[in-house]
Amino acid sequence: SFQKIYSNLYKVMFTWITLQTLSNFWLSYWSDTSANPEHSNTFYFGVYASLGLSYGFFSFVRTWMLTMQSIKCSRTMHKNMFSKIIRAPVNLFFDRVPTGRLLNRLSKDLAVLDSYISTAFGYLLVTVYSLLSDIVVCLVVGTFWVFPLVLLFFFTSYKIQRSYMRVNREVTRLEGISKSPIVSYFSESLAGLTSIRAYNEQDKFRNKFHDLQSANIKNLILSAGLYNWFNLR
Repeated sequence: SFQKIYSNLYKVMFTWITLQTLSNFWLSYWSDTSANPEHSNTFYFGVYASLGLSYGFFSFVRTWMLTMQSIKCSRTMHKNMFSKIIRAPVNLFFDRVPTGRLLNRLSKDLAVLDSYISTAFGYLLVTVYSLLSDIVVCLVVGTFWVFPLVLLFFFTSYKIQRSYMRVNREVTRLEGISKSPIVSYFSESLAGLTSIRAYNEQDKFRNKFHDLQSANIKNLILSAGLYNWFNLR
């Protein structure tokens, strides 16, 4: 079940961040005792290497688990989408929904699920656990006055994230809407290629295709700008 999978994933992430934090503490301890070492450098290096290899192994396990679940989710979604499309009524669905929108759903959306979701979720887990680990280390090693700054950081980040997601959601929707006509126009042009050449209308269809691409690229540039703006924040 998904609960068991996510439970195991969180256990792997907790073990990973614990080993990574311990390796940093061990390196600091090694540096502090370098003047009067209690053991040989080989011992210190062996412990540090063991910790590094251990959290590297758990990092591999995390990536493997996310990749396997991404493949499983992609197969399930493709199966459900294809099953719904095959059973959809012609007069109520295919006569109303453009072909480009269907191709866009079966190509780009599934490609995002295959290529980006697992990577993005992995980055999210690494960022969250690393942030929590740094906060705990600051509270233990430093002072309690770090805690109000942490709350201020979370509040500011939440406000920025809400503003970004509200705009980015609309830009992503516009990008998807502007891409569907490109796919439809391209497939229709290929189907009627003989007629287009017979009436010598190549330039007209080429210019129309370029206009559709330009409209889509504008949304892509806006989406990239929003993403870079959010990263700078």
